[in-house]
Formats: sequence, structure tokens, C-alpha cells
Amino acid sequence: MKILRKILALLVVLALFGGGATYALTPSESINNSEKLANHDAKIKLEDLNRDFISNLKLVDSNIKTSLKINNNTFLSIFKNAVSDDSQLLDGSYKLVDDHIKAKLPVKLGLWDTMINTNIKVTGANNSVDLILEDAKIGKVPIPNFALEKYLKEALSGSGARVNGNTITIKSLDLPVVVDNVEVTDSNINVTASLSREKALKYAAENFNVYRRV
Repeated sequence: MKILRKILALLVVLALFGGGATYALTPSESINNSEKLANHDAKIKLEDLNRDFISNLKLVDSNIKTSLKINNNTFLSIFKNAVSDDSQLLDGSYKLVDDHIKAKLPVKLGLWDTMINTNIKVTGANNSVDLILEDAKIGKVPIPNFALEKYLKEALSGSGARVNGNTITIKSLDLPVVVDNVEVTDSNINVTASLSREKALKYAAENFNVYRRV
């Protein structure tokens, strides 16, 4: 993290040679307390999505397919449950907007309290999801991909996610299905997936037994 801060500080100095650092590092937007991920009431868990996947099963061309539409509230619940209690990501704000996720994360750079903001494109196939950070800035200063990569690798250390430039790749999703496609449209995350008949019957039986015990 210290290396990244030095790189970002140098970039800011070079970009703003002659003055204006305070202006450049002042974010164009702020984060309201109610927007922070830490203050989201995360009632929905990944297990709930598993049940929704199963309930939407249908037979298409001899294959079992399923789909799911995830709205902003569900997305925030899953995200919050996925990060550790001491993660700095909890101080950020995240929202599904049109075809991307709008993300804002407060950071401290030297003497300045500033913010990283970016639009995240989501794509998925073959049971993995790519999160592509576009137009990333710290304050008003664009962040080059090599500096963004260093920051993401440190921030996501131990998470199992892979970082390459401005792209985060999450593989082996903890779902009873194979994710075929993920995209964000109309402020919703749309997921399509498939699974074998054997897995569908096994998972349906397991969930039926769970419901019986409730």
C-alpha cells in the first residue's frame, strides 16, 4: 500500500506541476453516510440466491437452464456478506446504474482525504466473472492501469480474486450451477446458468429437506 501511495502521489505532482493539488484531489462527489456499504442492511445471503436459481429451472434443448435478476438491494447484500468485517471496502458506496456499477471509495493520500471513483463493467462466462474498472480516478486525476493494478492486488489480497491491469477476475463461484453469462442492464445484474440433471435433482432434494426442517 505504501508503494501505491508513493506512485499516486508522484502522478499527482507530475499532473499538477505548478499547483492545484488540493483542487485536483477534491472529489467531484461525496459519500453520504447512508450510502456506505457498512450501513446497508444485508438480509439476503448467497444461499438465498441458490434457492432462487433452483426455482427458476427450465428445460431448454435437453439442457437444464436457469436465470436470475439481481437488483441493487440484493447486490449490496451479497457484496457486504462477502467482505470481511474490517475491510476498507465497507466505507465505499456502490450502486447499479444502467449497464455498470458506480463505485466510490474514500482513501487518504498524504495530507489529503480524497476518493477513488470508477465505473465497473461486469461480464461473465464459464463460471467466472470479470469486473472491469473503467475511468478510474483519484479525486479528479485519472489513475493509470499499472497503479490501479497495484492497489487492487493489495486491497484484494487473500480473496482468491485475480487482478490484471484494471480487471478483477473471480473464478469458481460458490453456486450449484455453471454460470454461462453475466451482464448488467437496466440497473440489474442478469445471470444465466446451467447444470446437469443429476445436480439439479440432488440440490432440489437437499433444499426440500431443509425446508421440511424449518
